Amino acid sequence: MKYFQFILLIMLGVSVLAEENSGVDILIEKSEGNLWKLVYQMDRSTSRIGFVRNPDASRIERWKPLSLDFEMVSIDGDEYLVRKDRASFERAEILLTPTYKHLKKDYAPFSPYSNGGNLIYTGRLFACIEKCSDEITSWKVSMKIPPGEYMVVGGQVYTGATSWIDRDSGMNVYVGTQKPVEERSFIAVIDDGLPDGIRLSLNSDIPKLIAYFERKLGKNSGEKPVLYASYAQVDGNDYQGGTLPNQIFMHWNWNDFDEKLSEPNFVSDIIWFFAHEVAHFHQEGKDKVLSEDVRDSWLHEGNAGWLAASALLDLYPNFEKYVYAKVDKFRASCSNGLKKFSLVEAANHGRFDLYYSCGLLIHRAIDQSLQEKSNGSASIYSLWRNYREEIESGGEKGIESFFKIVENETSRELVEVIRQLVSRKLANPEATLEKLSQVI
Repeated sequence: MKYFQFILLIMLGVSVLAEENSGVDILIEKSEGNLWKLVYQMDRSTSRIGFVRNPDASRIERWKPLSLDFEMVSIDGDEYLVRKDRASFERAEILLTPTYKHLKKDYAPFSPYSNGGNLIYTGRLFACIEKCSDEITSWKVSMKIPPGEYMVVGGQVYTGATSWIDRDSGMNVYVGTQKPVEERSFIAVIDDGLPDGIRLSLNSDIPKLIAYFERKLGKNSGEKPVLYASYAQVDGNDYQGGTLPNQIFMHWNWNDFDEKLSEPNFVSDIIWFFAHEVAHFHQEGKDKVLSEDVRDSWLHEGNAGWLAASALLDLYPNFEKYVYAKVDKFRASCSNGLKKFSLVEAANHGRFDLYYSCGLLIHRAIDQSLQEKSNGSASIYSLWRNYREEIESGGEKGIESFFKIVENETSRELVEVIRQLVSRKLANPEATLEKLSQVI
């Protein structure tokens, strides 16, 4: 195992000292009968280990220490693993509960597949000696699975056992007997138990969307994107969709899918979700070009939204009514929101959704202006490629570099209208949105 980890670290181009700063190594072991054991090995004795993510106290209910000497406790809203006699320890083993659990503002620890497979969210397992701090951002993780099963870790398919360095928010790791679909540009594990109306759509639409964005923006330069869709087929009414670096996932924790399929736009909403997230995979180029300033979120969320819309319009003519109904909905949402505060302040007011709605309208207007001025030879795709090249050549990330390119390729007037939408609380946002759609 140590030899494998050494080779892995060399491949990742990082030093052992740079990565082993949590003091806690993590082993995840699945055995026959869907039993999941978690082993924490510390590099020194400690009286307790704490966890990175504590949205509730459900570890106390769901995590079962294999030794009666240990217990989970909650202190000031954080959970810890301790010995009952409060003595120091260097190793602990825990039996996990591999079922779905809704966690407020967090990802489920397990997302079961209908055939017994599972996604396990590694960020839920991150632990530190004594207490985690913001400075600790990486963990050594190993996994062992039974014969005949597969696991997907970081854009690669493995059997048996593997190890890796996990970082930041963690990842979803698939383990199960369903063989992942591994293509040149992506990996997918779409639950075989999903109704045909969803399963066949995802298995055909996701490759089509990835190929479309590759043609428009180039091949994704990072590790292979991984796409998960799981279906627990249990009594329940919860579902969860989300993203982690290079991963898109959706889980349905219910058993009445046939009824859901009859609801208007149910399948369309799922395809829109995946189209939006696949667009994110292709926004980055050779380097990271997206600003980390939350106030700039309309730039990448709005861009991904309009890219998703344009992809669906190009690939699926029958989506036209659905797409333009969504545009109208976004326009109403954006208009109502900007009466109360400016777009750059949206996150401060808990309205992150405005970065999606207003952002889509901005990118749609840019795309329309580009295509009209160039007689169709330029588009939002060519402008985004130019933006990436600007950043990769040393330009500053964010809206000023983006505005400079938009002004060069469209007009100063259009940029000024966008600035109004972004930076001001508007008495009459509908009038500004109308002007946005008319400026060429």
